This record gives sequence, structure tokens and C-alpha cells, in this order.
Amino acid sequence: MDFDVSTFKPDDLLWLPHHDRLANAVARRKAEHLAGRIAAHEALRLYGVNDYIPDIGAHRAPCWPPGFTGSITHIDSLALATVIADSPARPCGIGIDTEIILNAYDAQDIADGIVNAAERELLAICGLPFPAALTLVFSAKESLFKALYRHVGQYFDFSAAEITTINKHSLELKLIVRLGPFAAEQRFSARWFNDAERLTTLITL
Repeated sequence: MDFDVSTFKPDDLLWLPHHDRLANAVARRKAEHLAGRIAAHEALRLYGVNDYIPDIGAHRAPCWPPGFTGSITHIDSLALATVIADSPARPCGIGIDTEIILNAYDAQDIADGIVNAAERELLAICGLPFPAALTLVFSAKESLFKALYRHVGQYFDFSAAEITTINKHSLELKLIVRLGPFAAEQRFSARWFNDAERLTTLITL
């Protein structure tokens, strides 16, 4: 959903049962959080779950209703949410992330914290301008964190996984270390979409 931070009013936040937990946040943070929860509320309605608004859990991850898991992302004036039904037979998870495409200066400045040497080589030949390619890696690793966190139960950084292939609208990540029930070398697929300004990645277990 699209939203406009300038239209946010403090009373809008009262729609959230956990609004008091955002009392000290700046107006932009409140507006983005509200937009994300509205998107999540609507995503759950598609599954027949009405009037559920995800609270804030560990590492600020959303708390989903029993039988479901999902993911929320918001940036600039866009908020997205996606939900899937849980399965008792296998680990389920989903992660979505949207980023504004980095400019050339910022991409070079933060690259060492996002990619290793092998990933740098891949980005050099993937066909995307370096700022867009680095934004793609950043977003994919954010989506991976969101998809795996509920099973891993603790924070892990970008060095825990690396991008191994980048194709048009898809890519593959490989774990460098074991994370909870997920073994080192396990691979995950992501889909990605972009326009001139923003890029979105989606990973479903």
C-alpha cells in the first residue's frame, strides 16, 4: 500500500493495540509502522483472519496469529506485507524487503559490510550497475533474515549467507554457517522486482 507520512496524525496510532510501545518514536517511524501493520492486517484478511494486528516481538519481528507467519516491509511511501499458512510438517517462513536503490557513493561506502570477495566478483558480472546489485544483495539478505529468524531465534548478520547466482528476477543464497535447523551450505531462492527507484525481494521457505 502507498502512504504519505505528511498526512499522519498522532491519533492515527491509536488503531494499534500496542501504540504505547511507539510513544517515543519520531512521527515518520510511527507512520511507517502503522502503514506496515495496516498492510499486514489486510494480508491476513485474505486468509479469513479478521481484526488481527501483529504486535512487536523479539528483534522487532511481527507477532503473527497461530497457524500463520508473515513478513512486513516499509520504505519511503510504500508498505508491503505477505502471509502464509504454517505447516507442522516442515519449517515455514517468508521474508519480504523493499529498499531504495543506493547511490554510487553510498554503495561503495557500505559494500564491505554486505558482500564478501566472491560476491563482489559475482556483482561485477551480473549485468546490473553496482549500486543496484548491492541493493539487491542487501535486500535479499534482509529477506532471508526475516524468513529464517523464527526458526533460528537469534540475530545473525550478512556474513552468515552469500549470494551464489543472480538471474533476471531471481537469485540464490547459500548459508556459510549453520543457523538453527538450517545446515551450512543450504540454499534458498529469492525472487526480486524493481523499478527505477526501489527494489523488492521475496523469500519463501
